[in-house]
Amino acid sequence: MRMPVTPLHYFLAYIIYKISKFNLNFPALIVGSIVPDLEAPIIFLISKGEIDRLVLHSILGSMTLGLLISIFISISLYPRIFVFILHDFRKELDTKCNFSKSLVISNIIGVLSHVFLDALHHEYNPLLYPFSINSINDFVLFNDYLLASKLISAIFIILGIIILFKEIRLGRNGFLKRILLG
Repeated sequence: MRMPVTPLHYFLAYIIYKISKFNLNFPALIVGSIVPDLEAPIIFLISKGEIDRLVLHSILGSMTLGLLISIFISISLYPRIFVFILHDFRKELDTKCNFSKSLVISNIIGVLSHVFLDALHHEYNPLLYPFSINSINDFVLFNDYLLASKLISAIFIILGIIILFKEIRLGRNGFLKRILLG
């Protein structure tokens, strides 16, 4: 099992949020983009090291169970975790972390963005689970998951550095709000 590079999915959520013409919920995008990897250690232990992704890395699983988990975390845990960091923005944090159409849509986009990004570079992609446990590798770049994984990781590390420098240049005032609330 390769260690998931879960934090790099944040940068995809950031990019989606910034380029979207819709009123997406940034905390929900962040949560949704990370939730599928919550299953990795559990599935790895259950399968005795054979696989590290299954339900939450499938299209149906991410849009059902992944969505429910994302909604729960977005509403219940995200505000509790970040209220200490964002105490000056508590009202906005509470508003963004309330159940809404925007929160649900953003969670769906987040979990699906994770699943589809992983399908570009992981060796096992159970996209059609529970209908099939077979891996769908048609989307793996260059038909070489090792090369694709290195390339995707490098791209998102570089994007992450660019994004962080951009946000830092905008100033310390409001930095945490910008990167955690949008």
